[in-house]
Amino acid sequence: MSASTLTPRTESYLHEVARRLPPGAREDVSRELRGTVADMVDDGVAQGVPPAEAERRALEELGDPALLAGDYGPGPRHLIGPAHYHDFLELLRILVPVLAGLFGGLTLIGRLFGEAGREDLVTYLVLSLAPAVGAAIQGALMGAGIAVVVYAVVERTEITEAVRRGARGQTGAAVEEAPRWTVEQLPPPRPERDSTVGELVWAGIALGLAFAAPFLLSRPLLREGPLAGEPLLDPAVWTPWVPLYLGLLLLAWGWELLRFFRRRWSWALFGVNAVLDLAMAALLITVLRTESVVNPVFRERGWVGDEFARIGVALVVLITVWDLVATFLACRRSVERRS
Repeated sequence: MSASTLTPRTESYLHEVARRLPPGAREDVSRELRGTVADMVDDGVAQGVPPAEAERRALEELGDPALLAGDYGPGPRHLIGPAHYHDFLELLRILVPVLAGLFGGLTLIGRLFGEAGREDLVTYLVLSLAPAVGAAIQGALMGAGIAVVVYAVVERTEITEAVRRGARGQTGAAVEEAPRWTVEQLPPPRPERDSTVGELVWAGIALGLAFAAPFLLSRPLLREGPLAGEPLLDPAVWTPWVPLYLGLLLLAWGWELLRFFRRRWSWALFGVNAVLDLAMAALLITVLRTESVVNPVFRERGWVGDEFARIGVALVVLITVWDLVATFLACRRSVERRS
């Protein structure tokens, strides 16, 4: 049997080993194990064993992929053993960005509204950003702590149960033999995910801030000075532009959810994203070219000139092109990887 003609069962075994290894070592270890399994199958076939049975015996001789990955992994893992170490890292990658994003993002939105009306803009921003950063750090530490506690408890619970079974065996009871790993324990193959929970949370926070922006800019931010009592956003922009803007943001949030649950990029997803990007760009450029956007009081006082619209249009075009190119490259990489 050639290493390139192994069955999906062997490929699933190799995937279970490789996903528990550092990214830089996965390809080399997979290549080595693929050749090892092919040689073991050839030896079995040479002894008259059917190929399918020879493959089964080879995989079961290699043993549990979680334990085999531990032999290839760098360094000792004392707190979390090799059987759970990969799952611990997966939980860590989810909890840390999710809790950091939720704590930091919600705190930032709340403080932006709660601190409105401060004497000066610098104080307003500092009093809004500093608690948000602290909350994000607190959320990240809490996520890491939860992951460590959960898997430390699982690890020690299993050890305690094994010791208890051994103690019962010493008093005359039959020692319960640890179950032997078999091929049937391999989980069904799942497509790799192109987006993570952390990316979904941070995208949701960014969209949440964009959603809150019109409401925040429509209320006075300062109590004293030349800007006292004046909102930054022109009230005339609300009809009909702001409702359209908010609707596009809700569609963008729905697209983020769809991409997450689909797990992988597709050209259809890229097309929907491109339509949303272009629709948002068209809306913003139209508003910037036809409406004042900022409070007319600022124009009357000479604080905002005609260059504001030109700069705004340039930024919208730049951000739109950047997002289209980035999502196109991500989609192409994902499709090429599957093919």
